[in-house]
Amino acid sequence: MTHSRKWIARLGVFACMFAGLGCVETMPPGDGGGDGGGNEEAPDIPPAETFVINFDDFTEDADTNGEPTVRTTGVLPRANWLYSGGTVLVWNTILTVNLVIPVASFVESFNHQPTLKAGGIWSWEYDFMANGNSFSAELQGQINGGVVDWNMFITKDGEYTDFNWFSGQSSLMGTDGTWSLNRNPNDPSSFIDIEWNRNEAAGEADIRYENVIPDSADNGDYIYYGVNMESPYNAFYEIFRTNQGKLTQIEWNRETKAGRVKDEQNFGDEEYYCWDEFLVDTECPGGVEGPADELSP
Repeated sequence: MTHSRKWIARLGVFACMFAGLGCVETMPPGDGGGDGGGNEEAPDIPPAETFVINFDDFTEDADTNGEPTVRTTGVLPRANWLYSGGTVLVWNTILTVNLVIPVASFVESFNHQPTLKAGGIWSWEYDFMANGNSFSAELQGQINGGVVDWNMFITKDGEYTDFNWFSGQSSLMGTDGTWSLNRNPNDPSSFIDIEWNRNEAAGEADIRYENVIPDSADNGDYIYYGVNMESPYNAFYEIFRTNQGKLTQIEWNRETKAGRVKDEQNFGDEEYYCWDEFLVDTECPGGVEGPADELSP
């Protein structure tokens, strides 16, 4: 399986679209040094979209100063889309700043073949670049019954060796799984937990990041993103701030970009506030029941 290196170029906004499942890497007969001998298949690496959330639709209209712009001429009200984009931007910034190295290490893994080591552990070993620095990575995958256990070890010469930056577990069919990330080698405490689900046949997928920093006022904050085949809105975010008890629900159409947002604390009621395909505020269409109320994890 090969994946384009555009993943690295787009790390700044983690702009990754949900795609198909990863492929199986197969060792030729006699290769590998594990207990199972030859003719064994490596487990699927979960797709990059199980690790990287999609922020495309709330960043692609940014101007050179990083401020959202509208795709029409003139000054038109666009408070609803701007509020949604600003709420999403908080998480985008947190992830961009803190996850560059682990994300770069993960997406590079798809460009390499594994070897089978002792104990039935499959190992992807390679070098990669992040933040202008060189690193070495070893992604380990081990089949354990109906699941695969994953561990990513990262080394930076002269600073740290085999730091277990994240671990995870996925189903053998690649339909669901989890990742647990530590903050960094200088502070190896728990940072972000990820849960993901994928149903390629139904055109559905979701990913949920939760802040698990010990003793943090933001512990329990989460952003939940998903895509589906619903109409008229086929994508959503749900963003929760624990210390404020604040829930923001955003839904939009990935093709037209029209959408809506609900946030009782911000708008003062439980109504949705909409924008059209030009990102301009508009009356919400009547009779539209959205999925966000039912999709909370």
